[in-house]
Amino acid sequence: MRAACYLVVLGFLGYQMWRVRHGLGASLRLVGWGNALLAGVLAAVGGVPGFFGWRMLLAAMGTRLTHAAALRVFFLAGLTRYLPGGVWPAVAHAASARALGEPPARLAGAFVASQGLGVISGLAVGLLALPWLVAADAIWWALLPVLAAALVPLAAPRLLSGLLSLAQRVLRRDSPPTTPPKHPPTQPERPPAQPGRASDLAGRSFVLPGRRVLFVVTGVMALGWLVSGTHIAVLAIALGAPPGGAMTVGIGGFALAAVAGIFTLVMPSGLGGRELVLGLTLATQLSGSGLVTLVALSRVLITVGEMASAVAVLGLLAWIGRASARTVGHRPPRSDP
Repeated sequence: MRAACYLVVLGFLGYQMWRVRHGLGASLRLVGWGNALLAGVLAAVGGVPGFFGWRMLLAAMGTRLTHAAALRVFFLAGLTRYLPGGVWPAVAHAASARALGEPPARLAGAFVASQGLGVISGLAVGLLALPWLVAADAIWWALLPVLAAALVPLAAPRLLSGLLSLAQRVLRRDSPPTTPPKHPPTQPERPPAQPGRASDLAGRSFVLPGRRVLFVVTGVMALGWLVSGTHIAVLAIALGAPPGGAMTVGIGGFALAAVAGIFTLVMPSGLGGRELVLGLTLATQLSGSGLVTLVALSRVLITVGEMASAVAVLGLLAWIGRASARTVGHRPPRSDP
């Protein structure tokens, strides 16, 4: 079934590019290197708020990682989204937790919760495109009840325990790991869970954050959608879309497309689902080769940006680690007075 899905999605995308092949070159020249570079930077920077939102959730659950450890876990696990199947990022977070002496279910649960809040914020930002979308088809009004239903976990944080319990069952982790931490914990011991805001997995490994943290993280995630969605607006304006529609539909449509990609669990990095929704929303602004060029170029820029960001961050951390090791190794012995 998975192989069939790959063939269908890749075949559909390939057919769309073949259908407008005569206009692709002209559309790419119309975009130009400058606009493509600006769009690529915006797409890459848009992922930064997601890191801070995830780290805020993790800290609220009781784990405070150092900057280096948090960057390594987040960006290394982020690369696994390009593997087939949607569970690998959560598995990668859990695997990283063992070396840090933290409960695997807590890191995996923080990632799953951040994805859930990303869906809520993405639907909210998607409302920017609603006026243009409903003018083309009234079915887009369905976004309003979907968003209302998605907001329920923010009003009742305990409902997020369902997502976290799902991560627990997938990972089969019922208790914290036995591996001792490499460094003694620096944070004070957590107080007992408060009734009404505590909902942990079977191993009592973490406490869900309260409404205030959830709302703040949702706002941070929304900022990420606004920044990353701007790369669509840049490309759309370069291809001839009106600036007003390009900004609202570009940002909102990209957020909706990315949310659809999150639910495309079989395909790596939401391949197919994201392109389909992005094409449907931007069809109100562009058509033909311009639309296909934008959708394809967006996928390329996001993939290159995410890969380059991860490689740069992990390479910088490795270089800093080697530099620190050389400094410690060449430190002269201290003489006693």
